Amino acid sequence: MTQSVQCKGNDTRLAALCCLTIASLVLVASLASARELPDPIVFYADLTADEQSTTTISPGVGRADFFLERATQRFSWQVTFRDLTTRAVGAAVHGPQRPGTNAGVQFELASERALSSLPLQGSVVLTDAQIEYLLSGRMYVNVRTTRYPAGELRGQIERQPPQPQ
Repeated sequence: MTQSVQCKGNDTRLAALCCLTIASLVLVASLASARELPDPIVFYADLTADEQSTTTISPGVGRADFFLERATQRFSWQVTFRDLTTRAVGAAVHGPQRPGTNAGVQFELASERALSSLPLQGSVVLTDAQIEYLLSGRMYVNVRTTRYPAGELRGQIERQPPQPQ
Protein backbone atom coordinates (compact mmCIF):
# COMPACT_ATOMS: atom_id res chain seq x y z
CA MET A 1 0.00 0.00 0.00
CA THR A 2 1.46 3.39 -1.00
CA GLN A 3 0.34 6.55 0.76
CA SER A 4 1.27 10.10 -0.10
CA VAL A 5 1.45 12.95 2.41
CA GLN A 6 2.11 16.49 1.26
CA CYS A 7 2.99 19.38 3.53
CA LYS A 8 2.35 22.92 2.31
CA GLY A 9 2.89 26.23 3.92
CA ASN A 10 5.61 27.91 5.99
CA ASP A 11 4.38 26.87 9.44
CA THR A 12 7.22 24.93 11.12
CA ARG A 13 4.72 23.22 13.43
CA LEU A 14 2.83 21.91 10.43
CA ALA A 15 6.08 20.74 8.79
CA ALA A 16 7.11 18.96 12.01
CA LEU A 17 3.68 17.32 12.25
CA CYS A 18 3.97 16.16 8.61
CA CYS A 19 7.43 14.70 9.29
CA LEU A 20 6.13 12.87 12.38
CA THR A 21 3.19 11.54 10.37
CA ILE A 22 5.48 10.25 7.64
CA ALA A 23 7.83 8.67 10.19
CA SER A 24 4.86 7.00 11.90
CA LEU A 25 3.59 5.61 8.60
CA VAL A 26 7.05 4.21 7.78
CA LEU A 27 7.29 2.60 11.24
CA VAL A 28 3.82 1.05 10.97
CA ALA A 29 4.61 -0.28 7.47
CA SER A 30 7.88 -1.87 8.62
CA LEU A 31 6.24 -3.47 11.65
CA ALA A 32 3.48 -4.84 9.44
CA SER A 33 5.95 -6.32 6.96
CA ALA A 34 7.97 -7.89 9.81
CA ARG A 35 4.78 -9.55 11.06
CA GLU A 36 4.12 -10.93 7.57
CA LEU A 37 7.26 -13.10 7.84
CA PRO A 38 6.02 -15.97 9.98
CA ASP A 39 8.15 -18.14 12.17
CA PRO A 40 10.29 -20.65 10.30
CA ILE A 41 8.40 -23.16 8.18
CA VAL A 42 8.43 -26.51 9.97
CA PHE A 43 8.83 -29.83 8.16
CA TYR A 44 9.12 -33.43 9.36
CA ALA A 45 9.70 -36.95 8.10
CA ASP A 46 8.75 -40.18 9.86
CA LEU A 47 11.41 -42.74 9.00
CA THR A 48 10.52 -46.40 8.45
CA ALA A 49 11.66 -49.32 6.31
CA ASP A 50 8.19 -49.39 4.68
CA GLU A 51 9.00 -46.18 2.77
CA GLN A 52 11.97 -47.71 0.92
CA SER A 53 11.42 -48.34 -2.79
CA THR A 54 12.90 -51.87 -2.46
CA THR A 55 11.93 -54.55 0.04
CA THR A 56 13.62 -53.74 3.33
CA ILE A 57 12.97 -55.66 6.54
CA SER A 58 13.90 -53.64 9.61
CA PRO A 59 12.47 -52.88 13.05
CA GLY A 60 14.13 -49.46 12.79
CA VAL A 61 12.22 -46.21 13.13
CA GLY A 62 13.18 -42.57 13.20
CA ARG A 63 12.08 -38.98 13.02
CA ALA A 64 13.52 -35.94 11.26
CA ASP A 65 12.45 -32.41 12.15
CA PHE A 66 13.36 -29.49 9.89
CA PHE A 67 13.09 -25.70 10.07
CA LEU A 68 13.34 -23.39 7.05
CA GLU A 69 14.14 -19.74 7.81
CA ARG A 70 12.55 -17.79 4.98
CA ALA A 71 14.80 -14.74 5.12
CA THR A 72 18.11 -16.65 4.91
CA GLN A 73 16.94 -19.91 3.26
CA ARG A 74 18.76 -21.75 6.07
CA PHE A 75 17.42 -25.28 6.50
CA SER A 76 18.15 -26.79 9.92
CA TRP A 77 17.52 -30.33 11.14
CA GLN A 78 17.46 -32.73 14.02
CA VAL A 79 17.27 -36.44 13.18
CA THR A 80 16.97 -39.46 15.46
CA PHE A 81 16.62 -43.16 14.70
CA ARG A 82 16.85 -46.47 16.57
CA ASP A 83 16.74 -50.25 16.18
CA LEU A 84 18.64 -50.41 12.89
CA THR A 85 19.67 -53.88 11.72
CA THR A 86 23.32 -52.79 11.40
CA ARG A 87 25.49 -49.69 11.80
CA ALA A 88 24.39 -46.50 10.00
CA VAL A 89 26.82 -45.48 7.26
CA GLY A 90 24.98 -42.48 5.82
CA ALA A 91 22.02 -40.15 6.18
CA ALA A 92 21.03 -37.67 3.50
CA VAL A 93 18.23 -35.67 1.94
CA HIS A 94 17.43 -36.83 -1.60
CA GLY A 95 15.39 -35.24 -4.37
CA PRO A 96 13.68 -34.24 -6.54
CA GLN A 97 11.41 -37.25 -6.81
CA ARG A 98 7.93 -38.57 -6.37
CA PRO A 99 7.04 -40.98 -3.55
CA GLY A 100 8.13 -44.52 -4.38
CA THR A 101 10.96 -43.50 -6.71
CA ASN A 102 14.62 -42.80 -5.98
CA ALA A 103 16.60 -39.61 -6.49
CA GLY A 104 20.13 -38.32 -6.01
CA VAL A 105 21.57 -36.86 -2.82
CA GLN A 106 20.90 -33.15 -2.32
CA PHE A 107 22.98 -32.94 0.88
CA GLU A 108 24.28 -35.15 3.68
CA LEU A 109 22.79 -34.82 7.16
CA ALA A 110 25.99 -35.96 8.92
CA SER A 111 29.40 -37.41 8.26
CA GLU A 112 29.76 -41.17 8.70
CA ARG A 113 31.68 -40.61 11.95
CA ALA A 114 28.90 -38.38 13.36
CA LEU A 115 26.19 -41.00 12.72
CA SER A 116 26.98 -42.77 15.99
CA SER A 117 26.09 -39.67 18.02
CA LEU A 118 22.38 -38.90 18.00
CA PRO A 119 20.55 -36.68 17.40
CA LEU A 120 22.05 -35.62 14.09
CA GLN A 121 21.98 -31.83 13.92
CA GLY A 122 23.06 -29.34 11.31
CA SER A 123 22.01 -26.82 8.72
CA VAL A 124 22.59 -25.79 5.13
CA VAL A 125 21.50 -22.85 2.97
CA LEU A 126 19.16 -24.14 0.27
CA THR A 127 19.13 -23.04 -3.35
CA ASP A 128 15.93 -21.73 -4.91
CA ALA A 129 15.51 -25.05 -6.75
CA GLN A 130 15.89 -27.04 -3.50
CA ILE A 131 13.27 -24.85 -1.82
CA GLU A 132 10.92 -25.54 -4.72
CA TYR A 133 11.52 -29.31 -4.35
CA LEU A 134 10.96 -29.06 -0.61
CA LEU A 135 7.74 -27.05 -0.83
CA SER A 136 6.33 -29.34 -3.52
CA GLY A 137 6.98 -32.48 -1.43
CA ARG A 138 9.72 -33.89 -3.66
CA MET A 139 12.45 -34.51 -1.05
CA TYR A 140 13.00 -37.39 1.35
CA VAL A 141 15.38 -38.54 4.09
CA ASN A 142 17.29 -41.79 3.58
CA VAL A 143 19.35 -43.57 6.28
CA ARG A 144 21.81 -46.11 4.85
CA THR A 145 23.32 -49.03 6.82
CA THR A 146 25.91 -51.70 6.18
CA ARG A 147 23.14 -54.26 5.62
CA TYR A 148 21.08 -51.92 3.42
CA PRO A 149 23.57 -49.63 1.63
CA ALA A 150 20.81 -48.20 -0.59
CA GLY A 151 18.76 -47.31 2.51
CA GLU A 152 17.18 -48.93 5.54
CA LEU A 153 14.95 -46.09 6.74
CA ARG A 154 13.24 -43.52 4.59
CA GLY A 155 10.67 -40.80 5.04
CA GLN A 156 9.09 -38.22 2.78
CA ILE A 157 9.66 -34.64 4.01
CA GLU A 158 6.28 -33.03 4.65
CA ARG A 159 5.29 -29.58 5.76
CA GLN A 160 3.87 -29.47 9.25
CA PRO A 161 0.65 -27.46 9.43
CA PRO A 162 1.04 -24.16 11.32
CA GLN A 163 0.11 -24.37 14.99
CA PRO A 164 -2.79 -22.13 16.13
CA GLN A 165 -1.66 -19.23 18.26
